[in-house]
Amino acid sequence: MKLKLLIGCVISAVFLYLAFRGIQWSELANILKNTNVVYLIPAGASTVVQLYLRSFRWKFMLRPVKPIPTARLFSATSIGYMANNVLPARLGEFVRAHVVGKQENISRTASFATIIYERVADVFALLAMLWFVLLSASGPDWLRRAGWWLLALNMVSLAMLLLMDRYGARFSRILAFVIRPLPAGIREKVMRIFSRFLTGLRAVSSVRVSIAVVLTSILVWLSTLAGIYFCFGALNLEVPLLATVTVQVLVAFGTMIPSAPAYVGTTQYACIVGLAVYGVGKSEALAYSILYHATIFFPVTILGFYFLWRSQMRIRDLSRGAQTSDGQENQ
Repeated sequence: MKLKLLIGCVISAVFLYLAFRGIQWSELANILKNTNVVYLIPAGASTVVQLYLRSFRWKFMLRPVKPIPTARLFSATSIGYMANNVLPARLGEFVRAHVVGKQENISRTASFATIIYERVADVFALLAMLWFVLLSASGPDWLRRAGWWLLALNMVSLAMLLLMDRYGARFSRILAFVIRPLPAGIREKVMRIFSRFLTGLRAVSSVRVSIAVVLTSILVWLSTLAGIYFCFGALNLEVPLLATVTVQVLVAFGTMIPSAPAYVGTTQYACIVGLAVYGVGKSEALAYSILYHATIFFPVTILGFYFLWRSQMRIRDLSRGAQTSDGQENQ
């Protein structure tokens, strides 16, 4: 983990250098000084709404495993996203699975399978927005190529999930054959983990769940775009509505790059690149990235620590629990 943290910090430092290179500090300070902070309130609220909608969507995915109220999933989701802001190695998704597994007494592996399905749904939504941007405005060739590569990877991921759900028994036999040389104890542990993973994939085969996930995903991304739009108002940036989609797509790509916790550096540079398409100067774009980053960092982190305190867990427990194997769960 220390190596991953080091690599992430180096990458973040590079992007921060690119973002701040050539910036006049006095000009940046003056832009931030004239911020209309009123707009930051609904921007931060949009982040909270997005978290809640993600929790609501997760409820449908987890229903085949165990019916769980949205309020309790909101707690686990907030803690998981907070973990991405303060812990290295992008442990947030593992933390979510660990927290909901501990609180609801369900398999962490099964819940993690639903999180993978959630990520696939998010990437398809991201690709839909990317294609909308490329069809509506000229974009860089590298962004178009990245979109096609991401589509191919996502199609493969979705196909594997669907095949594993439909032919679970066959995949289990293949896995059992592959791991046959291993000791009996390890074989049993691997097969138990795989069985729980298949349980979590039941949501993929449900048409009703899939429809609910699609509709909720639209609301998730609309709330995200609303936060971006309100931050435009905070700096009085005169950009077309399409700019919200462009910034969101590039920020989402930025979060896929290894970086320090909270996606520092990659978020700033992604905002600068996205707003440059619409003629926004680098200083204004950098100021925007700082404000936008604040509206997604502070609400998530504050909520996460609040729910962590209520659950009587510590941040150290999250890091340790996220890295333990499923076989070590006390279930």
